[in-house]
Amino acid sequence: MIYADYTTTYNNHSSTQGKPSMGSLALSTISTIGRDKGTPATTQLLGGSNEEDMIVGQQISARLAKKIGWPIFISCSLNSSGGGSNDLRGEQEGSDLPVMSDADDSMQHHAAALAEKEVARILLHEKSIMS
Repeated sequence: MIYADYTTTYNNHSSTQGKPSMGSLALSTISTIGRDKGTPATTQLLGGSNEEDMIVGQQISARLAKKIGWPIFISCSLNSSGGGSNDLRGEQEGSDLPVMSDADDSMQHHAAALAEKEVARILLHEKSIMS
């Protein structure tokens, strides 16, 4: 199982309190029968508070399953929008935490892409060792 979390820190304050909460959980596996053979089948096992995290998790899971050929479980907690525990948008005035911007969203998407690339590298290395 792969867990991807993007936690932003401002002025020594983490955007999540304590341990990060697990986001949505998706499972992808490669179909071995029928005309869809070789195509990843993906399902959402656990929902989350952020729909974008669920979609990103399913997409990452499907791409990794197709690339590696193994069943892949992905849990994502990458985005600050959606009212999750790391939601910084609309903080009350006087707070020392800033409001998240579109640039922060771009950084989160970049973090997701880098995480996917690194996970693929690690899994392909493990697969080559097992072969």
